[in-house]
Amino acid sequence: MKTSVFRYIFFIVVIVLVGISIYVLYKDSKKTPIEIKNSKTELNIEGEINIGITGFDTINPLTSNNRDVQYIDKLIFQSLLDISYDYKIENLLAEEFSKINSTTYIVKLKDDIYWHDGTQFTAQDVIFTIKNLQDSKINSIYKDNVSKIKIVEQIDKYTVKIILTEETPFFEYKMCFPILASHSYEEETLNSKSKMPIGTGKYKIDNIEESTIVLIENGNKDSKIKKIRVILKESVKDLYNALTKDEIDYMITDNTEYAEYIGTMGYNVKQAANREYEYMCLNNENKILSDKEIRKAINYAIDKKSINYNVYNNKYIISNFPLDYGNYLYNQEVIYEYDINKAKQILRNNGWNYINNCWKKKNNKLEFTLIVNESNKRRVLLAEEIKKQLQEIGIKISIIKVNDNNYNNYIKNKRYDIILTGNIVANYPDLQNYFGDGNLSNFTNKEAIEILKDIKNINDERIMESKYTRLMEIYKEEEPFISLYFNSLFVLTRTNLKGDLSFNWYNLFYNIDNWYKIK
Repeated sequence: MKTSVFRYIFFIVVIVLVGISIYVLYKDSKKTPIEIKNSKTELNIEGEINIGITGFDTINPLTSNNRDVQYIDKLIFQSLLDISYDYKIENLLAEEFSKINSTTYIVKLKDDIYWHDGTQFTAQDVIFTIKNLQDSKINSIYKDNVSKIKIVEQIDKYTVKIILTEETPFFEYKMCFPILASHSYEEETLNSKSKMPIGTGKYKIDNIEESTIVLIENGNKDSKIKKIRVILKESVKDLYNALTKDEIDYMITDNTEYAEYIGTMGYNVKQAANREYEYMCLNNENKILSDKEIRKAINYAIDKKSINYNVYNNKYIISNFPLDYGNYLYNQEVIYEYDINKAKQILRNNGWNYINNCWKKKNNKLEFTLIVNESNKRRVLLAEEIKKQLQEIGIKISIIKVNDNNYNNYIKNKRYDIILTGNIVANYPDLQNYFGDGNLSNFTNKEAIEILKDIKNINDERIMESKYTRLMEIYKEEEPFISLYFNSLFVLTRTNLKGDLSFNWYNLFYNIDNWYKIK
């Protein structure tokens, strides 16, 4: 009897202990990084990080020509409008940005913004910045942003009127340039009156030394990163060495061969589409290529994954449309998979016969020349891979390698069968180069041209999405050109830097508030 009682008590105790253990484990699993830090078994979180850059010229955002500095400056300075992670326009220093007519805009500023020195941000700062950007003595990457502004004037302390010389599509995107504090710069030279320029951003400059710029958070208590040291290096090789020696926690590069310098272990890599877009123009005025079915067959015959491996070491990003770099207007249904059988079937359905390793129809053959600029070595390799793949299904390609001058003449005159080319994509969703008048594919579609006209005056995102979806449908129906690749931007970080490190080529620091570093 006693044995049974003790056995019963033993089982009760075991059940209670198991229940307590499960509760503790469940509770611990719900802890956030901050809760973990405060517990007895804490992870030691450090509030400082080191970011490495090279080629430093000046911290002034309007006069710096260094890409890395321009990224850092987004932490210090702000613009009237900003671009989100998916390339939508957002208000930043502006409370409202209104289009009154085709050439007139009213900007209502936020009235609770202060510069790092405590001075209030006003309309005068906006006017000062725009007028200095327009000054012929100032050399700035943002000069084109204000080139169509005829008049900028103050209505009141927090309101600015902007009048353009002509209607400018996507003008809102051009307002994404840093605003300077008018009281802290010499108007004639745009030189800062202080060693440490001020902005309105999340971080302010604490100190500038020969090889380091120190930033501290600007009253943002939610940020776990309280201090950022910007480490200035002479060369990219120095940056790689600094990363491997734990001297920096974060760097950015577009070099696809970074692993040759730092190996493959001991760091994390994030990849995003960069701004160099490669595509293949098919001359729609060519006797044979004017048939959209031929253009579709060529597209299906190109194995982009294989080319990415052979030419770009899998370090480029395959593109199916000029906007598929993360833009919210891109519809993912526009996807083309390599399908050699579908390519052949399209040709058969259109009366082509495969004879002696070549497609023939009456007196015509599928034979084309492919123009490529010989100075672009990777593009030459790309051309050779495309030639190989198309010839495997019986489409004959002759590559013509030309110098830059002749290549530009081909582009200008648009006399070719096929040409490999590319663009530096803008921060706004401009498709004029691909569907508009004078496009390099000699493609004409009245509906596409009307859509391009319509979107100039549309602010509603849903309507914009429907218009761009229709453009993509036209692309899928007509295949006027073949989208190929974006080059890549890589962020390399130490493994103890945590949080959402997502970025795009416009901004590296969208989610810096939730970054943290484990000691």
